[in-house]
Amino acid sequence: MANVKLITPVLIVFGVLAVASSGYAQQEAFMTADKNADTMLDQPEFKVFIDTMAASGKPIALKVKQAGRYNLAFGRIDKDKNGLLTPNELQSLK
Repeated sequence: MANVKLITPVLIVFGVLAVASSGYAQQEAFMTADKNADTMLDQPEFKVFIDTMAASGKPIALKVKQAGRYNLAFGRIDKDKNGLLTPNELQSLK
């Protein structure tokens, strides 16, 4: 039963991320980065996300990685300034 409760938020995240331009690659990057499986990314998780997306050729992620501007990018994407990025906030990486 606990697995069902965990799977539902993950499926919601996948549904939201599926509409993003990179679709599958972004879903995989999110899953890889979200170490605590809370369906949000903190700053260290965001760095993993960006690095993974850059490795798949995502232009914006490549720019962030090459410039080392993880904190700047995180701050711009974190619209509610709570220190966590939601899938909705990450859609700005289109």
